[in-house]
This record gives sequence, C-alpha cells and structure tokens, in this order.
Amino acid sequence: MARYSCSDPRDYLNALDFINLAKEQGFDIELKRYYKKRTNPQNAYLHLALTYFAHCYGCTLVEAKEIFFKQYACRDIFLVETTDKNGNHARYFRSTTDLNTVEMSNAINNFIAYASCNGIEIPPPSDEIGLRYVEREIEKTAAYGT
Repeated sequence: MARYSCSDPRDYLNALDFINLAKEQGFDIELKRYYKKRTNPQNAYLHLALTYFAHCYGCTLVEAKEIFFKQYACRDIFLVETTDKNGNHARYFRSTTDLNTVEMSNAINNFIAYASCNGIEIPPPSDEIGLRYVEREIEKTAAYGT
C-alpha cells in the first residue's frame, strides 16, 4: 500500500495520479489519516509528571506509569482487547511508544486531571516556574531518600 505525504509536492502529485488511475480503472481506494508519533518533549513532560506523582503519592515510578497512568487515568487509550485465531481473548496495555501526538496529548491531559482529583497538582508544560519547583522536589527526594 502506498503512503503519500501531502506536505511534499511530489508525493501530493503522485497521490493525485493514483486517485485518477483508480477513477479510470474503476477500483476503490482507502484513505487513512496518519498522525506523527509522540514527541520527545511530550515524553519528557510525561516522565516528569509521572515521577512527581510517584513522589507525592508514595509509589514507585513503575507503579505510577503502569497502574495509575495506564490502568486508571487512561484505560480507554491503553487497553487493547483482542482475539487470536483460536478464539482466545487477550487483554494488554499498549506502550506509550505506540501513541501518536494526539493520543499522547489526551493521555497526558487525562493523567493531569486524575492526579488533580487525587490532590496532586502537576503544573502544565507552559508553567516553567512550576516545573522547576517539581524538578527540585524530585531532586530533594533523590538526594535525601525521602
């Protein structure tokens, strides 16, 4: 299956050629929207938010990510239910590496809201002063083991 980027003029023209060919030959085509994968800044912010949540809540970073983030705050984004060829049902939680930028933004927003409902205020990415405070709190914990 061919994939074209509409922001590249050559790809755009090739896509139009393909659409015209489909029209001439009478076959159907399927269009699909692709989003870019999550960004490094999104990932860095999520890691900071999860670390701060773990610090405030008194759990490990793994527990914060796997239980509170994926299972409680963002279950609808991460839970995948599937059936294999033998009819066996399986459930698993996706990795954040599988998320696109829109899904990652939604997941981060859900987690920030979840944390707030549990009395943990995580500053938004635009709040530089709040983020520096969070970083200092995390560093204090690491330095003193508290």
